Amino acid sequence: MSSIPEKIETIVTSTRLRLARNLSAYPFPSAMKGEEAEDVLILVRKALEKLDKFQEYDMWKLTEEEAMLLQEQHLISPALRKKKDFSAAFVSKDSRVSVMVNEEDHLREQYIMKGYNLYPAYERISSLDDGLGRSLNFAYDTHLGFLTACPTNLGTGMRASVMMFLPGLSHGKKITQLLPNLRKGGVTVRGVFGEGSAAEGYTYQVSNERTLGRTEEEILDDIAQLTHDLCHLEIREREKMLESNPIALKDECLRAYGVLTNCAKLSDKELTQGLTKVRLGIALGFLEVTNPDEFTDFLNDMRPASFRVENGLNEASEEECDMQRAQAVGKLLPGYVCKA
Repeated sequence: MSSIPEKIETIVTSTRLRLARNLSAYPFPSAMKGEEAEDVLILVRKALEKLDKFQEYDMWKLTEEEAMLLQEQHLISPALRKKKDFSAAFVSKDSRVSVMVNEEDHLREQYIMKGYNLYPAYERISSLDDGLGRSLNFAYDTHLGFLTACPTNLGTGMRASVMMFLPGLSHGKKITQLLPNLRKGGVTVRGVFGEGSAAEGYTYQVSNERTLGRTEEEILDDIAQLTHDLCHLEIREREKMLESNPIALKDECLRAYGVLTNCAKLSDKELTQGLTKVRLGIALGFLEVTNPDEFTDFLNDMRPASFRVENGLNEASEEECDMQRAQAVGKLLPGYVCKA
């Protein structure tokens, strides 16, 4: 395996391990009756109570904004957000572990870590899965492995993914050229919120597509190697960007930083566009992050639903939100990012 690139922290923003599991005594969620779905929810709740303390979020009790907040935090999927009766998410205290119940499968267990942490994330989710397996009888076939609602998840039922910031590969549309070969190699590239979502601010979710006929270790090694290869390609493309027109790029990034920290109104779209350029400036060395983890938290807190809920703006007008957003960004961003 190639060595870890020095600038990997400016490329890989987070790591996620997800396991799909189903209970052998019940049909898949798409074919379940209401009482069966309720039984599954009760069984999963009891199994989790034996392992740790989890906050339960019942989808039928949440407002649309509360559900969107969980989605923005990557604790639930867009598919679960749209489901209601007897669908839920159980979230650990540190918000790293999330167990979705009655989405496409009975269980979707996931563990999220900041930065590049494939193997530690797998160890944590594997431990949770073992614990659940002691209380729940998972649907398993000796030849096919874990049985799942979608055939693409058969086998290990595991998806290992890394969230990558790839402005260099995006700038020259190199990422588009790479997609066919990545798909042939059993890898999928999606947007920030997974299947069906668009890339947001040069950010992509890269994960394995194949789960059947591969061990968990093989999948992890494949994604680790691919991550390193993409990082090296991204660094090379960033160097080409700097060689082509460094003054124009620096001006673009610093202007974006100046606007974000000195405006009276700021829409969510303007914020996303501005922060993309700020992150590019960080990646190219024009700007400097004083605390990467806190900056990542800041980016997540500024998402639309997160910002509204955390600042008590659920009933506020768009203009009021824009004004509050500008004030918050102007105050907070200089504490995380400064001119290099």
